[in-house]
Amino acid sequence: MERFPGRGEAVASLTLLLLVGPLLFFGGLVGCANPVAPSGGPRDTIPPRLDSALSTPNFQTHFQKQRIELYFDEWVQLKDVFQQVVVSPPLAYPPKIYIRKKAVRFEFDEREELRPDATYVINFGEAIRDLTENNPSELVFVFSTGAYIDSLQVEGHVVDALSGEPIPEVLFLLYENPADSVVFTERPFYFGRTNEQGFFRIGNVKSGRFKGVALEDENLNYLFDGEGEAIGFLDTLLEVSDSVQPRVLVRLFREEPPLFLRTREVPQPGLVRLVFNREPYDARLEVPDSLRPVFSEIEKDTLRLWHRALPGGPWSLLLLRDTLRDTLQLDLPARSDLPPLRLASPKERPKEVLPGRPLTLPFPRPLARVDTAAVLLLEDSLRLPVPLSASVDSLLPRSLLLNFPRKAGAAYELLFLPGALTDWWGQSNADTLRHTFKALAREDLASLTLQVEGLDTALHYVIRLLKDKETEPLQEFQVAGSRTWQHTLHLLHSGNYSVEIVEDRNADGRWTTGDYRLHRQPERRFLQTLEPLRANWEVNVTISPDFSVKPPSNAPKFGRGNG
Repeated sequence: MERFPGRGEAVASLTLLLLVGPLLFFGGLVGCANPVAPSGGPRDTIPPRLDSALSTPNFQTHFQKQRIELYFDEWVQLKDVFQQVVVSPPLAYPPKIYIRKKAVRFEFDEREELRPDATYVINFGEAIRDLTENNPSELVFVFSTGAYIDSLQVEGHVVDALSGEPIPEVLFLLYENPADSVVFTERPFYFGRTNEQGFFRIGNVKSGRFKGVALEDENLNYLFDGEGEAIGFLDTLLEVSDSVQPRVLVRLFREEPPLFLRTREVPQPGLVRLVFNREPYDARLEVPDSLRPVFSEIEKDTLRLWHRALPGGPWSLLLLRDTLRDTLQLDLPARSDLPPLRLASPKERPKEVLPGRPLTLPFPRPLARVDTAAVLLLEDSLRLPVPLSASVDSLLPRSLLLNFPRKAGAAYELLFLPGALTDWWGQSNADTLRHTFKALAREDLASLTLQVEGLDTALHYVIRLLKDKETEPLQEFQVAGSRTWQHTLHLLHSGNYSVEIVEDRNADGRWTTGDYRLHRQPERRFLQTLEPLRANWEVNVTISPDFSVKPPSNAPKFGRGNG
């Protein structure tokens, strides 16, 4: 039997982790025979060797349920039985595994009924070790209740649907029953477990057609328990025969849970904060006229609603999620509770201003107006005054836009004198607010012309430019009805960039995960890392996205088998 490298390797057939009962059982028996390991002499590097003459014969056919005894040439111990010993096809009841002198005993539960004409594999992994140096024996015991040992195999790897990275310690399950409901109600006939490279191999498989599913089984019950567990599935049944021994690739995903509200609070006048279990991109709020005008923004799992309503209440918001409607009752605090008007935190403020672009300065809450007569902009150490214009961003009222003539490389200090800024609720800054920044030259920046080819005119795509490891895109574009798309991006900082392209099949402008019940695979994503951009460079990049998922570059070659 071939052995597959890695911790989750050589899973010769589908396996069942042992439950707590067997460990408690054999734990006491191991204590009955606890010889002292010898000391001194050369280090022992040889694992325990099976004494076939004394042991229950391996690779039996017409096997009848019996105690399996495995004798070794030295004293042994058992370790990590839960994680190491697996049985395939899975047993209905946990067996007992314990040590008796130099033998490891495996006893089936008296209620266990072995399947007829089935090949079973007991993979002991690294559970059986010697006493001196913990050398594992890595034993696999195979038997058949029928007339022959099945010898076919299925192999492949499991990757994350979004990142494409291999995922270790994931089950790949094979079912004889092709019904979609089988993952909720039945244990698999075979299964394997992925190793560190996301690869699995299931051996001793019989010929037939099987439903293939990958599962991140959080509670070890070999059933899919909904969006709390990651799943991946094949679109068609697997045909296994002497001429076809499949190699498969499965994309693992978590289904999107239904949106629900975790907490709601009114941290200050004019602000309602709603925290959800996930990003509330599909939530809608119906706001009474008494709260208007309003401005809402979403950040991760939080929706912030800014309003100008007077204190009092209770006030009601209507939250709509698909077909669900919730009425939220809110009490609004007095305006006197408003904190002083300040600039946003230093980490949010821009340290540079780009040539030809306004300086965008964020604030902690929406602004109503700015008095430019009370705003001073000073240049360099000579503190020369610079004329400017300032206005509140009509789409993002927490941002102030400032335009002014600038000198490349010069440093600036911006002063908001008392009363320069007024928020939605009529409160102005009582103190002078200060911010310093630098003006960049065009020669400090790069430009990038992107061309994407080979698009499907019947599909929608989302194209994003990402910088370094930032999760939020610098720019995002939606493309439809075109085979080729081109755009030039100016004034980019030097550094490392990548381009993400999402095959947006439902045209919602975002990556959509899969849904097992709807038999919907997660949308495909392509990511290409660009050559680093340098200052004063003009770079042209042509991309032909390949949405097919390929094995990782460090993946071992597959063993025998076709498909």
